[in-house]
Formats: sequence, structure tokens, C-alpha cells
Amino acid sequence: MASNLPQGKEYQVRHSGQAIVCGSAPCLLSEFAEAKANMPDAKVFVVNESSYGIWGDFLVSYHVEKFDEFKSKSVNPHIVTMTGKGYRSPEEEAQIDYRFDNIKIGATSVGDAIQIAKQMGFTEIVIVGAPMNGGDGYYNDTSMESDGCPRFGSKEYIDTLESLKVGLNQRALIEIAKTLPEVKSMSGFSAEVFGKPTWSK
Repeated sequence: MASNLPQGKEYQVRHSGQAIVCGSAPCLLSEFAEAKANMPDAKVFVVNESSYGIWGDFLVSYHVEKFDEFKSKSVNPHIVTMTGKGYRSPEEEAQIDYRFDNIKIGATSVGDAIQIAKQMGFTEIVIVGAPMNGGDGYYNDTSMESDGCPRFGSKEYIDTLESLKVGLNQRALIEIAKTLPEVKSMSGFSAEVFGKPTWSK
């Protein structure tokens, strides 16, 4: 599927059908329950700490250095790890099952996950728990930071210079949406960009 990846890191299986991509906002659990009721056979992609509360088939993150932590706390201890992040170090490489080297970065790990799901062949993709407004908070009250900086969903994010990145992340999401008509979202800015699934309340 990919061309310049370390040997064995290419994902070879071609999927079809439905996929649910889970962010970590406070609306995660209620939105996932609604999506799963309407898409009972969907494969589930969990992003970052959503793996702690949702049983997923695949774990996607740009925070490769935290894959060991995400996996150790995952509801599914055997979850498959995936990233669109470029190679950085042998330590990080050891935590990754599969890489995708043609991801348009810049819209958080959820942006990676929906692009990966599309490349894997899924034809209907619904985002839950990821309003992408910036500063939405987290369903498990996490305070995880990335390189010492507040994360996109944290309350602190919109109160610092990091808030400048909210607009950058949202613009990146808009660009991603132009090539992913099969993606829908259940709430917030991401639903404005992608539209909602027909069954969403």
C-alpha cells in the first residue's frame, strides 16, 4: 500500500464497509453508543486515550512515543497500532505495527485516522468524540501534553499562544475533507466540515 516504509510496516489487507473513528472529547461515549447502534458491524479506530474507554480494532496516533502507554491501558490489549508520523527513532519504531507515509498532517491524530481508514478501503467513515472546536476537553479528564505544550482539546490550549494553531488545525481539516466525501462527523466543527451521518440526532 505504501512505498517508502520500513520493511514489514506496510498494511496489506484491503477492507470495505463501515468504520468509526473515535476522538477523546467529552461527547465520546454517548456518540460512540449512537454510532455503534447504527453501525453494528463497523470496525473501530481509537485515537490516543479513547483506547482506554472504547474497544478498538486499530489504535492510531501521531504521538508515537506514547504507543506503549496507550496500548497498555487499552480495552483491547492486542490492538494494532498505526501512524502517519514519519520515522523518528528505533525506540518509536518498535512501538508501531503499521505506517502510512502519504498522510496530510496538521489536523491532529483524528485527521490521520480518517485518512488511514480511507486508504484501508473503508467506504463509510464516521467520526465520534471529535468536535475539533479546540479546547473541547477530554472524556477522561486527561492532562497529557505533547512536548510540553497543551493539546488541541485541552482547555489551556485556547488560553495560550497555542490557540493560533486552532485555526491551522481547522484549515487542515477543511483541506482533508475535500478528498474524503465518505467521512461524516457527529458534532462540532468537524460536523460542519464533513456533514453529519443521516441517522445522527
